[in-house]
Parts: sequence; C-alpha cells; structure tokens
Amino acid sequence: MKGWVCVGVPEAGEVAARVAERLGTMRGAPVSVESARQLPAGASRATYAATLVDAAGVPEPIIIRAVPAAEDDGGLGAEAEVLRAAADAGVPVPEILDVGLGDDSVLGFPYLAMNFIGGESIPRRILRDDTYAAARGRFVEQCGGILARVHRIDATQTPGLDELVDPVEALHALFPREFDAMPAGLVLATQWLVANPPPSSPGSCVVHGDFRLGNLLVDADGVAAVLDWELVHIGDPVEDLGWLCAKAWRFGGATPVAGMGERASLLDAYAEVAGWRPTEEALRWWELYATVKWGLICAVQANRHLDGIERSVELAAIGRRSAEQEFDALLDLGVVSPEVVPDPLGVEATVPDEEPHGSPSSFELLDALAGFLRSDSVTAEMSPQVRFHTRVAGNVVDVVRRQVLLGATHAAESAQRLAALGVADQRALCDALRSGELDGTDEKVRAAIAADVRARLLVANPKYFAVPHP
Repeated sequence: MKGWVCVGVPEAGEVAARVAERLGTMRGAPVSVESARQLPAGASRATYAATLVDAAGVPEPIIIRAVPAAEDDGGLGAEAEVLRAAADAGVPVPEILDVGLGDDSVLGFPYLAMNFIGGESIPRRILRDDTYAAARGRFVEQCGGILARVHRIDATQTPGLDELVDPVEALHALFPREFDAMPAGLVLATQWLVANPPPSSPGSCVVHGDFRLGNLLVDADGVAAVLDWELVHIGDPVEDLGWLCAKAWRFGGATPVAGMGERASLLDAYAEVAGWRPTEEALRWWELYATVKWGLICAVQANRHLDGIERSVELAAIGRRSAEQEFDALLDLGVVSPEVVPDPLGVEATVPDEEPHGSPSSFELLDALAGFLRSDSVTAEMSPQVRFHTRVAGNVVDVVRRQVLLGATHAAESAQRLAALGVADQRALCDALRSGELDGTDEKVRAAIAADVRARLLVANPKYFAVPHP
C-alpha cells in the first residue's frame, strides 16, 4: 500500500488478532490469540510478542515486526528475502511465517511474522547475568563463525540490495541532512577515514549492517539467532566485524568485541570459516567508521522527534548521545584519553541567578521532577516499556539540569576558543574544516574541538569519560 502513512503504534491485541486470522486462512484451520504484548524495541519499528493457539489447543509463540509509519514496505521485503537466504547459508535466524508488504497486508502497514526463538537480547543482562556466563565464553568465537556464514549468503537470492561502494560517500547519501550538520569531532573523524582508506577485502558480499548486541538472541549456550536485518546491503565484510566491535555496542564492557572478547579471537574465528583473515588495521578503520555512522544515526533519530514524525522522549534523548561518538572518535584519533570526570550534579555548585523569578529555582524544580520520575511510587506499577521511557525521561531531566548549571559558562568559553580560530560558531568551524581553511591536524584546532566535545559530553553523560576504550 505504497504512499500511506500510519500514525501511532497499533495496540498489540489487534495486531495479533489480524495476523492470527491471516495465518488461519493460510493454513486452512482457525488460529486464535492467547496473549499479546508490545516489546521494548528499536526507535523506528514496533515489535510484538504473541502466543497463538491452533484448533487442537497447541500454543505457538510468534514475533511480529512492523513498521507502522513506513511510506513503502519499510525494508521488510528485502529483510524477508535475506532471512530465507541466511537460513540456507547456515545462519541461525527465525523462520518466516508470513509477510505483509503491500495491498495484502492485513495490518495496513508492513510486517513480518516469525516463529519465536527463546533467548535474551538485552545487552546488559547478557553481559552480567550468571545465566549467560558460558555463553559469554563462546560469544566471540560464535560471532566470528556466524558472520563468515552471513558473508557467504548467495546474493542472487537477495536481488535489489543496495551496494555500499564508497563508505563515507554512502553516509552522505544515507543521511544527507545529518552529514552536512555533523559536529566537529565527527568531521575530524570523517576526514581521517577519507585520508586513510582501509586495506582491501577479497570482495563485496551480503553484509548484515547491524550485527551487534541488542540484535542477537543469546541463550545459555550462546548465540541462538541473528535478528534485525533491516540494514542489510552489499558491501565490505569487515564492516560487520567493525560494527560488532564499536564501543557503543560494548555497553560498558572492557574488551572490544561486544565487551566479551578480543579482536584477535574474533578475526581468528572468522578466518576459520571464511578462509581468510581480515587485518586488525582494517577492523579498526571500520570501528571508527561505525562510530561516525552511529553518531549520524543519533541525529537522524532526534530529527524524527523534532520534525514531528514520531514524537518520543527516547528519540529526543538519543540526539545528545552524539557527544559520546565524538569523544570516541577523538579517542581513536589520539586527541583525548579516558578520564574520570565528576558529575556536575554531584558537586556543590552555584545555580545561575534567575531574577525576577523566586524560589524554587528552575534547577530545583528539575531536581524535584527527576526525583519524582525515579520514585518507586511512580515506577512500581508500570509496564516494562513505560518504565524504560520513564527512566529515559529522568535522564533527559538530568541533561537539562547540567545545562542549567553549565550552559552559560560553556557558551562563553566556546565563543572564546572559536574566536581565536577565526570562526563565529560551530557551523562555521565545521565549514572551515571541510574547506581546508582550518587544518584538522593542527594541534590548536584539535584542542579547541576537544574542549567543545568535552563540554557537550559533560552535560550529556559525564560517566562516559571513564568508559574503557581498548
């Protein structure tokens, strides 16, 4: 049903009922719904878990992935083709039960219905719970082998996939608005990527495009399934390896491969199945590329909220996470180092004067709001999804509190630094870097950029300064 836009996220019971009716028609026997719920998921798609029951009373748990706001098939057509081809290549993936893309979609928007595979996808549980201790020990080796099989997928079974030829230019093509407005730390990283291309791989292949913790189901024995193929394309196989190792997907872990292992172990496991071993130099190039890409995606998600396409506190909050990616990029370039930085909210500070307004100050009001959002009386009866968004809202309040404390000082200090470089503002700084008017390798330029990145990160997430960066 090309060209329509569905506003809002449909209710889980209605979604499951329509899919159950569709499956019953396909199978020639009635299928009913026992239970259905919406799962916390990515910011651009809706995911539902449902238990269906056949005429004999046998339960069948399924997962429904949908794109309610899509204007075309939301990428689910290509994703379905790839899932079937991936299964043929020996990649652990869910079985496709039904696909609704166009006029035959019983939901009125694109969806995939798949069998349920048991396991955990929440990264922090995988990284910390005792249940997954053995799985953590196998994770890196398993991922190396799985990615080698992903890259063996027969591309003739997946016609129409976009091909990534020039990686940096592809970022501009994918995210033109965000690429042109990227902050200075990411501009430096992008210039380095262009000036230092990676060693060539044997050839292009099917690339998952989002292979990371959060998109992998893990059970007690290890990786049970690879999910979320919406970014699949043709490209360099090391892109997937670099994305898996990106710091954003380590979730605080101290080792580079998803916080669970070393690069050499991943490359060895990949080579055992693929028959060739990527270099660590190439892997690290793609890690920095992943950092830039995720920084741009943060801006894309925030713009969905700001443009009114999908109003969401989660999307709004993600926009400030680009400061983390800037800091990671500067770490890779050797401009900064990890450090412990106190949270300004935990340090006694003078609240800016707000005359003629009286007490309580805006900072004190925000403090009260943050406390309310985190109180047991508020969160105790919430669903997991609402509790998650309430926690995000509390974090947003903290960002605003820090900016109330530090914003004026940061603005004045940044203006001084930029004036010393001969530019008026952040946009002019980035334009000067791109035009060559300012040299991105100059120590004074880098120091000014690093200071601004530190200011942005201090407001957005001061704990991030100390996250390990192996």
